[in-house]
Amino acid sequence: MKKALPIVVLFTAAVLTTMFLNGCGDKTAAVEKAPAQKHLSSFLSLHNQFCEKKYNSSDSLKSELAKAPALSRAKDFEGVYEVLISDISFAVSPEEDGCTTDVMLQSKGQQLFSFEDINKALLANGYIETGEPVSRKDIGTDQSELTIIEKKYISPNGELTTLDFPLEKMDKYYMTLFAEKFTEAKQESKEQVIKSLRMAGL
Repeated sequence: MKKALPIVVLFTAAVLTTMFLNGCGDKTAAVEKAPAQKHLSSFLSLHNQFCEKKYNSSDSLKSELAKAPALSRAKDFEGVYEVLISDISFAVSPEEDGCTTDVMLQSKGQQLFSFEDINKALLANGYIETGEPVSRKDIGTDQSELTIIEKKYISPNGELTTLDFPLEKMDKYYMTLFAEKFTEAKQESKEQVIKSLRMAGL
C-alpha cells in the first residue's frame, strides 16, 4: 500500500534542501545555478520536441522516436530512446497511453535541478497546476523504497501531464514527466476486446 506523508513536511524539506544546495545566496549559488538551468532546459526541450507533439497513436510516436537522428535506443531498456548531453542520459519512452521523458537526477554526486526549478519552468512554459501535489512511496532501481512528489498539470496542448520527482535516493530513481495522450484509443481498444468476448460467448 502506498503511504501518504504530510505534504507540508515534504515541501519544507524540499525547500530547505534546495536552499542548502543553492548556497542561500552564496557566490557558489550562481555558479551552480547555470548548469542546473542547462540540464533543466535540455530535459524540457526533449519533452517539448517529442512528448508535447500530437500523434495519432502510440505506434506513430514509436515511429517518430525510431527515426529521430538525435536519439538512439537505450542499451538496457526496451523501447526507450535516449540522447546523451554532457554525459547525462535524457530519455523518451512511448507508452500505451502517452509519452514519458525521464532523467536520473543525480549524476557524479551532483543534483541536476530541484523540484522548485522544474515546477517554476513548467508554469512559465504555460502548464497549469491541477490541485495540490501528493506524496507517495515508490521503488528505486535498487529495489529499495523511497518517497516521491507527484504533481499534475494541464499542458499548453490540453493534455494531463504528471511529474514524479524523488525526494531522496536521486541516483536510484528516474524523475519522469508523463504526457497522457492515447487514453481514448486505449479505452476503445478495451471496449472492442470486451465486445469480441461477448460475441464469442465468453
